Amino acid sequence: MPIVSARNLNVTLQDHHILRDISFDIEAEEIVCLIGPNGSGKTTLIKALLGLIPYTGSASVLGGPPGSPQGRIGYVPQNLDFDRSIPLTVRDLLSLFSGERSKGQDTNYQECLDRVGAKNLLGRRLGDLSGGEFQRVMMALALENKPELLILDEPAAGVDVEGETVFYEILNELKSEKGLTVILVSHDLSVVYRYATQVLCVNHALVCHGIPQEVLTADTLGQLYGHGAVYHHPERPHQIIHD
Repeated sequence: MPIVSARNLNVTLQDHHILRDISFDIEAEEIVCLIGPNGSGKTTLIKALLGLIPYTGSASVLGGPPGSPQGRIGYVPQNLDFDRSIPLTVRDLLSLFSGERSKGQDTNYQECLDRVGAKNLLGRRLGDLSGGEFQRVMMALALENKPELLILDEPAAGVDVEGETVFYEILNELKSEKGLTVILVSHDLSVVYRYATQVLCVNHALVCHGIPQEVLTADTLGQLYGHGAVYHHPERPHQIIHD
């Protein structure tokens, strides 16, 4: 049984058709990259799967309707912004979201941070963290309830190249060790080729779905991003899609 499925899913917001007839299945322990140009409906699709916005058609997440299996889903939203002058520590953030603050709870927080390579960050102020450190803290927060499904919306946005590599290596290890299913939005095709087992190409409708090395042809990328787009593959030279 698929972990996530959609059949003829449509989203209309303020009379604008954002998503049209989206259908797919995601199996357990996949890393699925969701790609497409800006404004193509990627974040809208994630919000529909989380039960945060209305949709028509049908969708199932972990065997139930979107929004029902909340404790079994970890979610890191896109571009989470905050006032960096607020004197909150990582410990305060984890406590705020978990609703617990006890002497023994620090051990649980530390274990969450250890899993994502952030073991020395518990007492640090949020405003002092780098982009990569903050994203690892957010992933630790998403993993605290031991979810079966992890959804990440552009998790490496604002992270430098070294931090991005570390982030995705940790994510790949967690997927293997914990049996996680991962859905993530990325604009970096090198990430898709290197880590994704499946790719969903969305530009208001579903352009392609499958193994990246098989479905991301020049023609498909042209349909998705426009002909003449330049993309990079870590094991190939830069390629230009022509008409």
